[in-house]
Amino acid sequence: MPIITYQGKTYECSSEESLVDGMNRQGANISYGCRGGLCQACMVKAVKGTPPAAAQAGIKPSLQKKGYFLACLCNPESDIEIALPDRRDEFSPATITTIDHLNPSVLRLMTTRPDGFNYRPGQFVNFIRAADGLSRSYSLASIPDDDRLEFHIRLLPGGRMSGWLASELKPGDELLLSDAMGDCCYRDSYGDQPLLLAGTGTGLAPLYGILRDALSRGHTGQIRLLHGGLSGGDLYLDHDLRDLAAAHANLTYIPCVLNGDTPSGGVSGPINSHLGRQLAGGENWIAFLCGDSGIVEAMRSSCISSGLDESAIHSDAFG
Repeated sequence: MPIITYQGKTYECSSEESLVDGMNRQGANISYGCRGGLCQACMVKAVKGTPPAAAQAGIKPSLQKKGYFLACLCNPESDIEIALPDRRDEFSPATITTIDHLNPSVLRLMTTRPDGFNYRPGQFVNFIRAADGLSRSYSLASIPDDDRLEFHIRLLPGGRMSGWLASELKPGDELLLSDAMGDCCYRDSYGDQPLLLAGTGTGLAPLYGILRDALSRGHTGQIRLLHGGLSGGDLYLDHDLRDLAAAHANLTYIPCVLNGDTPSGGVSGPINSHLGRQLAGGENWIAFLCGDSGIVEAMRSSCISSGLDESAIHSDAFG
């Protein structure tokens, strides 16, 4: 079997499993996210040897030339020595300007926009902790017209990244950011089509960017936004979204809770159970679905059952 050398240790990895799975099974602790080659959280650098071409899919050509590849897409074919990425090759520094709580479990973090940093609302970036290379993906809630980048961070019990962000960082500190990634974004061609935006928890972050992007571009079709939470306290931008809906005649905001009292103008029960009603009687709907992967899949199934074509569905499923 191919021998992988990493931080002075060697690991045997079968060509029948990915490098990230094979090494982590042996205690290497390589960072990863989606395991599908999209988030690039598992990017490593070949110091000796050549990674398979398939493992460099989606990586910038400049980094490919330097030996970078994705451990989740790499089924090793020969011996190779790898190292953690050189963050100066890969990421941009951003300065934290604001950290506040939107509710007890959601942190809003705002940073400066690095020079040359381009993105489309609804995309996501990787945060990198320079000290140890810890990486996590977070969606952008801002739009390019803003003078800052905005993120909504779910605080997970024992979460290594979210705990660090909440307890140790402060305005003036720096974060390393990857390039923006993902394709869950508004298109100008959607200008007069009805849009369904649905998400739970911090799945609202990319939807908030997509919504504001559509409105700023003069979208004329109707827009329906459903934000779901376990209870009313999880609807962390409820007042802002109500104000936004009041200012735009084509926007309907529908809060959704799984438990507790039904919010004013909202609904109760699983969010996916309400999508068919929103799509009924309309044509040419475009759907944006964001949140935990299981909920996104349930919402996708509901949309397809209601007659929506797969090509009309954009999603950002959190791993």
